[in-house]
Amino acid sequence: MSSNSLPKYYTKSLENGLQIVAIPMDNGSNVVTTDVFYKVGSKDEKMGKSGIAHMLEHLNFKSTKNLKSGEFDEIVKGFGGVNNASTSFDYTHYYIKSSSKNMGKSLELFAELMQNLTLKDEEFQPERDVVAEERRWRTDNNPMGYMQFRLFNNAYIYHPYHWTPIGFMNDIKNWNIEDIRNFHSTFYQPKNAIIVVAGDINKDEVFEQTKKYFDNIKNSKEIIRQSYTVEPKQDGAKRLIIKKDSQVEMLAMAYHIPNFEHKDQVALSALSELLSSGKSSILHKVLVDEKKLVNSIYAYNIELKDPGLFLFFAVCNQDVKTKDVEKEILKIIKDIKKGNISKKDIEKIKINTKADFIFSLENSSSVASLLGSYFVRDNIKPLFEYEQNIEKLKKSDIIEVAKKYLIKDNSTTVILKKGEKDEKEEL
Repeated sequence: MSSNSLPKYYTKSLENGLQIVAIPMDNGSNVVTTDVFYKVGSKDEKMGKSGIAHMLEHLNFKSTKNLKSGEFDEIVKGFGGVNNASTSFDYTHYYIKSSSKNMGKSLELFAELMQNLTLKDEEFQPERDVVAEERRWRTDNNPMGYMQFRLFNNAYIYHPYHWTPIGFMNDIKNWNIEDIRNFHSTFYQPKNAIIVVAGDINKDEVFEQTKKYFDNIKNSKEIIRQSYTVEPKQDGAKRLIIKKDSQVEMLAMAYHIPNFEHKDQVALSALSELLSSGKSSILHKVLVDEKKLVNSIYAYNIELKDPGLFLFFAVCNQDVKTKDVEKEILKIIKDIKKGNISKKDIEKIKINTKADFIFSLENSSSVASLLGSYFVRDNIKPLFEYEQNIEKLKKSDIIEVAKKYLIKDNSTTVILKKGEKDEKEEL
């Protein structure tokens, strides 16, 4: 497998510490994606103020010194562009996809947001209601969303991954505009940001245009990050039953794994591919097709800046109990630990992983998002070694990570049951 499928990138930093990454794709598409990554996510919040990083993402499109609320979106639409944003545990990401000739305008807009956001209380209050409604829709009134939130609450006790980026509802209700302003002035500074531009562009033009719009933005203060405890090694299995208005039972299982830089990540990715990538995967064949226990099931490793999780989620069929689904998943894990993986399985993983990886490099949005997600976490090396490490992958590597991490004492299991009545039932 070629280890150079990734496009060449060029990087430099301005005097204010802003890092610029230019990725010319030279594909004649006349399309460019202009991204800003900020090194701040929900893990930089403190207990009692959870969800602020996500709230600020919403407010970032409100009024600035030179733009009325909503004008940012109107300008982007006006030149035929598309924009969006997301907040994760580790970073916040904004992007505009447009024709190449509008790259400068996109950079000018992002510079305006960085230095001139007004953060008015009269814009904050209604947007808080929007975020509270998002929390209700995605988490509180959504059984799968609620189970995922409760899984993180229990898998992490000491580390701020304890809450997902949406935050706790009571915190959402209790923020004030000063909390948001302090968060913005601390983390939305040039020295804490990376501009990533990918697509049909010239690298020198990217550097020149970024310098033009961002060079005069000053850093306003020292960045003092929230100190937090490293999640200690789990000392026994955790189990939790939650009740929710749901037609079916659901199951979530999590196992602690290392962070995104660790050498075991490639084998963990391969394990998730083996377990749940497509209809021919083990979990789908056994639990959906053969046993007809679930209507959806998946497994994947979540690679984070600090140690992450290997996750299983299953939605049971009507009248199926989670204990039967859990039993089958544990049996499959046991089989993998025993080495019941064929040479054909390993080859299939390599081919599919390579195909998925190369496909993800075909458009500017996914290229900027992929490379940016490593730059913002301060280590691009694992990405550039990924293909050659997949090629070196052996059956024994997958067996080893299953034995090492998918063990009972390292697990957190959340069972979601119908919440209509109390039931005396075995777990």
